[in-house]
Amino acid sequence: MPQEAPSAAQVRTALDELLGWPGISRSPQLSELLRYVVDKTLAGDEASIKAYSIAVDVFGRPHDFDPQADPIVRVQARRLRTLLEQFYDSGKSASEVQIRLPLGRYVPDFARVDPTQRPQAGTTAPPVDVAAVPQWPAWTQPLRSRLALTALLAFCFMVIGVALVVFLLRWAFPPATPPAAGIPDFPSVTIGTFDNLTGQPAFDDDIAGIAQQVSGALGKFELLRVVPQGGRFTVRASVQQSAEQFSLKALISEHGSDGIVWSSTITTPTNGGPASQVLGDMAAALAAQLGAASGPLYTADRAWFGRQATLPSPPPSYVCALAYMAWRDVRKADAATTALDCLNQVLAAAPDNAVALAEHAGLSAWWRSYDAPASADPVPLLAAEATEAGRAVSLMPDSSFAYQQQGLVLARQGLVDAALGALRKSISLNPASMDALATYGVLEWLNGNFERGSAAGERAIAAVPSPPPFYYMTRAFEALRQRRFYDAIDAAQALAAGDEELGLAIAVAAAPVIGRNDLIDRYRPMILSNPRFEAAGIMARFQRLYRVPALLDRIREGLILAGIPPAALDGPFNADGTLRQ
Repeated sequence: MPQEAPSAAQVRTALDELLGWPGISRSPQLSELLRYVVDKTLAGDEASIKAYSIAVDVFGRPHDFDPQADPIVRVQARRLRTLLEQFYDSGKSASEVQIRLPLGRYVPDFARVDPTQRPQAGTTAPPVDVAAVPQWPAWTQPLRSRLALTALLAFCFMVIGVALVVFLLRWAFPPATPPAAGIPDFPSVTIGTFDNLTGQPAFDDDIAGIAQQVSGALGKFELLRVVPQGGRFTVRASVQQSAEQFSLKALISEHGSDGIVWSSTITTPTNGGPASQVLGDMAAALAAQLGAASGPLYTADRAWFGRQATLPSPPPSYVCALAYMAWRDVRKADAATTALDCLNQVLAAAPDNAVALAEHAGLSAWWRSYDAPASADPVPLLAAEATEAGRAVSLMPDSSFAYQQQGLVLARQGLVDAALGALRKSISLNPASMDALATYGVLEWLNGNFERGSAAGERAIAAVPSPPPFYYMTRAFEALRQRRFYDAIDAAQALAAGDEELGLAIAVAAAPVIGRNDLIDRYRPMILSNPRFEAAGIMARFQRLYRVPALLDRIREGLILAGIPPAALDGPFNADGTLRQ
């Protein structure tokens, strides 16, 4: 009696099982190819499953695709066929149906599985027939006894020797204490294969070189650990080409979890340039996404940090780095206090921890400037932080982050040229650090180089999928300077998520001209009730940090139009806006 054909539901269960297997799920092209041929077959459209339709529908080839000139479909089908065989031969399948791709065809077969014939993972070998083993002659018994005794003594001496060596090594080099269970450690990442799906073997070396470039670029981020294999995260990618652009599809899988935890597509036009340059630009763009503090390699750890009511004691250095990241996004006093307390504990135990020193210097400079009276001289005020940042650079002279934090401290001291020099050094050491580029853009803009500063800020925003609020500072400044009030409000509201003083002030200053009374009504009470504005005056507080007359004039004009009392601009005032006596 012929076997009944599998139902569509059974086939889809088998498909879901395959798509969840890392061997296939790590490759979006193979996953899409498998899904495509199964869906077409279940729909009764087997006749349309041809090399041409697969190339166009699955691999994005143009409509003039020539299967004879471009072997992409044959290559990928062969890879998929091999992986299907590996999966089912491993005994990992629990499905009633197997999906196979016969040789020479792209239409899959769906076959029921006989449970008695299913391969079992971890099957043990059959027992040995002792009677069939050849026996030694009796006359060899004394010789074999002496040989056995000699071998036993040699084995005992070897074990004693190995144990002694292990003891001495452990005594001389005690193992480092690992993080406590549940506390995240510095992310480790392995760069996997980068597949050439362009159909042009001439690009093999260039695309393989992307993996090396990404690995080298990520190694310049102080908190990441790039390892050749066995990393917590594995990055894989594939590159396709159309008539006028390259597309890179990157995937991240995490050790111990099935499937893909992150994916991104980077598309770059060729513009007639050499392929090696275009692919190099794509490698830099991918490194910028992966290395960003808001990027996928930190997402789970930052979520863990956000769930903690208290920090572990003593805190590991990486936990303090997570605290620093949390402050970096919101720039609030409570987040600063948490991060500074954490870093103080780390530095008390390890005074030469250069990353912690740099974090502490930059954060402490912000905190002291934030909390200081408007009349304070910033150079002596931040002398300790400047020394601390300089020490971090001395300890870690190849660190982009150390120079970036030194630049921040120098900028808050008003030493603009020195700060720009430090930031340029930071960018040269790690061109993929968008934090350094965004900071450089702000400082260039404040130094009067509006076009250069705006270009740096816009590049940083475009490079990172979820830019932190301070990236929008240059955009808000430039839009307000040019009286592009709608753009200024959009940027200022993004900025306000991490700067509740400057962001709100720019939004309110831009609102009157375009009739955004709703924003004025929402933000004006918040500005007038800000205790630091009340203590110094709104413009007096801004003038210490933002010495650009065109910017300050726009803010002043807009605040007055929005109904901020003039008495609140230049000196201490009461909550109702009247001059404080």
